[in-house]
Amino acid sequence: MQQPDPYGFLITQIAQARFEGAPRAFKYAGREFIVYDGVFSPLQFRSTQIFTRNLRFAPGRSFLEIGCGAGVTAIVAALAGCRPVVATDINPTAVHNARANAWMHGVEEIVAVRQGDLFDVVNEGEFFETIYCNLPFVYVATDYKYPDDFHKAVFDAGYACHARYLKEAPLHLAPGGTLLLGFGSLGDERILKRLAAEYGYGITTVASETSDAEGNPRYDLLELTKNTAGAPH
Repeated sequence: MQQPDPYGFLITQIAQARFEGAPRAFKYAGREFIVYDGVFSPLQFRSTQIFTRNLRFAPGRSFLEIGCGAGVTAIVAALAGCRPVVATDINPTAVHNARANAWMHGVEEIVAVRQGDLFDVVNEGEFFETIYCNLPFVYVATDYKYPDDFHKAVFDAGYACHARYLKEAPLHLAPGGTLLLGFGSLGDERILKRLAAEYGYGITTVASETSDAEGNPRYDLLELTKNTAGAPH
């Protein structure tokens, strides 16, 4: 039997985010972007705009975004002067979407968009001064059966994606670099803290903002810092 979604109102938001027809346009910070059918939509979920608004982009600072979706954050980073910029997503449609948006904003030669799962397409020996990821932070049980791939952009079964991010990020973080994670009130903070402790991280909330979307979810931009006493993994 199919398990119900743990947050009923998310079913409606997911359905609204899945539209048919031509790509839809939306604006962020006065700039126009498009979102393709089948891509996590900033039109329905406010996390992209909120996290991007609270990130600090520094010219000349290398930037990696894991799970870029339509590519908004990576493109804003490039426009702010970050170099180089790499954006990854497991969804091939999202990769095409991000490349189209990069072309629209004239940064297609700056933003390298790659298709792959988390760090799978980040090269060995490739390091970044800022690594950022807005993972699907709604927790569901490890044996949760996804109705389709789109639900994987919202729900993380057993927080397997979070565990991988915490484990693999240090392999690509430059010395003195910043590791960031998008999270929020729809996530399970208790489990995240337990995972962070397991992988030897301290957590600092960089910014927190409540959305005006249904349910008024809170979005938290977190910085993860390796504890000197943390056990290696």
